[in-house]
Amino acid sequence: MATTNWQRQDIAEHYLEQIRGGVPYGADQAKIMLQVINHFSPNPKKIIDLGCGNGFLAEILLKTYPDAHALLLDHSEPMIQAATKHMSPYSDRCDIIHADLSNSIKKFATPNSIDCIVSGFAIHHLPHERKQELYREIYNLLTDGGIFINIEHTASATSEVEKLYDTLFIDHLAIHNKRDKKDVAMEYHSRPDIEDNKLERVDIQVNWLREIGFKHPDCYFKWFELAVFGGVK
Repeated sequence: MATTNWQRQDIAEHYLEQIRGGVPYGADQAKIMLQVINHFSPNPKKIIDLGCGNGFLAEILLKTYPDAHALLLDHSEPMIQAATKHMSPYSDRCDIIHADLSNSIKKFATPNSIDCIVSGFAIHHLPHERKQELYREIYNLLTDGGIFINIEHTASATSEVEKLYDTLFIDHLAIHNKRDKKDVAMEYHSRPDIEDNKLERVDIQVNWLREIGFKHPDCYFKWFELAVFGGVK
């Protein structure tokens, strides 16, 4: 299993307690995810959440679709522990598995059997070649008409746009956590998990989905480096 900083308890806790809730337009991203799913696959029964964290996206989906069952995967043991606790009200409708997205996900489901696959801020930790492999595996697991939605951290088009994104993201975190902006900025730029980011532009990733065979591949929402994109099998 690949080693990343996300397997550290302190980093997982910091993200869940101070970062996740401060992600700009987080509620809008989740709302758009549901709107796209409702349009293309309005009653998914089998769901997979890749890189589930504490189960945030899976919880939204299980609340929305009472007949659905979800499989949650994450390579971080602290995140698995957080998901087990957070998803306890849905314990009869979900399975939580410690698994690394660096490895194939084919063993977790049979081809053409999953109605909806989602991911939130996880796939950008993979090398670009593995991202493309994973997208192909997702396509194979989906039913005809099944949908993939990725809420993701993507690369800026230029370094200047990246600087602006960093500044605005820090502003959001400082307001969310009621902390001094300078302290947040220092922490943000020196965070150890930054080395785990392998960002790619969203337009390039949408093209990958198109080449694989996804229908309606698109970026459904974008705010600088934060994007909601996907496609339908």
